Amino acid sequence: MPAFVSAGRFLFAVLFIFTGASKLLDLPTTTQLTQKIVVPEMLTAYTSQLEGFAGMPFAQMLAIAAGATELICGLMIALNFGARFFALVLVLFVAATIFYYHDFWNQTGVDAQNNLIAALKNLSLIGALLIIAGIGRGAPAIASSHDG
Repeated sequence: MPAFVSAGRFLFAVLFIFTGASKLLDLPTTTQLTQKIVVPEMLTAYTSQLEGFAGMPFAQMLAIAAGATELICGLMIALNFGARFFALVLVLFVAATIFYYHDFWNQTGVDAQNNLIAALKNLSLIGALLIIAGIGRGAPAIASSHDG
């Protein structure tokens, strides 16, 4: 049974490794997608300071952060190093993705239907991530049914 858990954890993580690497390898497209995220006005002074410090637009910093988050968390889950922590980080990441990119509640028709399906798929990913967070480094021990 532990081999199934390890194989499943590795195969599950491939999705995040691939999408994270893809985001980083196509940074202009990822940056364009992150422009959908609206920074609250009370934080714009801080984001402007970050832009000056980093020498790049905030949307590009978000794109790099998104790709790095997926890639690093995926690798750590695949390698079973800090799997609980990195699974929980991805729970927050995927939840934010649902909110910002699959907002079916603001749409109608085919767009609403397609984004509802995407949101439900992401909700399933959150479920799997919670299982990984619950299992941790290894498979749960099976309790003996007798006092022995």
